[in-house]
Amino acid sequence: MIQFARPFFVLVLVVSAVLIGVTVDRLPAQIASHFGAGGAPNGWMSHSGYLLFMLAFAIGIPLAVVLSMAVLPRHMMRGINIPNRDYWLDPRRREGTLRYIEAHAYWLGSLIAAFIAAIHLLLIEANATQPPHLPGPLFVTLLVGFLVTLGILMVSLLLHFRNRT
Repeated sequence: MIQFARPFFVLVLVVSAVLIGVTVDRLPAQIASHFGAGGAPNGWMSHSGYLLFMLAFAIGIPLAVVLSMAVLPRHMMRGINIPNRDYWLDPRRREGTLRYIEAHAYWLGSLIAAFIAAIHLLLIEANATQPPHLPGPLFVTLLVGFLVTLGILMVSLLLHFRNRT
């Protein structure tokens, strides 16, 4: 699974960064970047500030997730918190367990990067109207899709590490 997860993660990071960089010019000089419950803007950013912010989020958060889930556990075993920890971290199963967690980290990082890129596209849509307005149904659909996929990743992780004794 990891042989696909790592290159996919890199691909999603690159595509997200390029997408944000290439499409940011579709936004006005002052960007409505935060919206209230009714879809009306209540926070604004400069064009350059927005670009830096979105790139930092689209790259930084997924990288932080991967580092914390895939790299740190290899150096700090006591920080691993999984069901049936002693069973899964037994020396006979440890490497397979760490590879499985690492693959999950790459899938989760990919999901987060794609979600942030999608939010960027949604903000382009919101700023295309005057006055800017966040399309609520589209935002809810995007958020529900993200949360459902996140839930699937979490359940698959928990099912993998269920009691094996």
